[in-house]
Amino acid sequence: MSSRYRVVGAAENVDMRAPSDSELYECDVDERRIISAYCCTCEAEATLYVEVGDSEPWEHDVSNPSHVVDYWRDA
Repeated sequence: MSSRYRVVGAAENVDMRAPSDSELYECDVDERRIISAYCCTCEAEATLYVEVGDSEPWEHDVSNPSHVVDYWRDA
């Protein structure tokens, strides 16, 4: 960077004190979740019923670590 430029910091109109939006998982921590899983490699699908605190991956994802699997939460 040339010495003729001067960087001071954030713009004056940026308020960094406001809280960020919370994730869905942070809002309803006591609710059961329905997660959909789709294997992009072999096109297998599954619907997972996940209990609170459960973080187990789909067994297809565990048995096929080279596959690309997408997870998303159904509303």
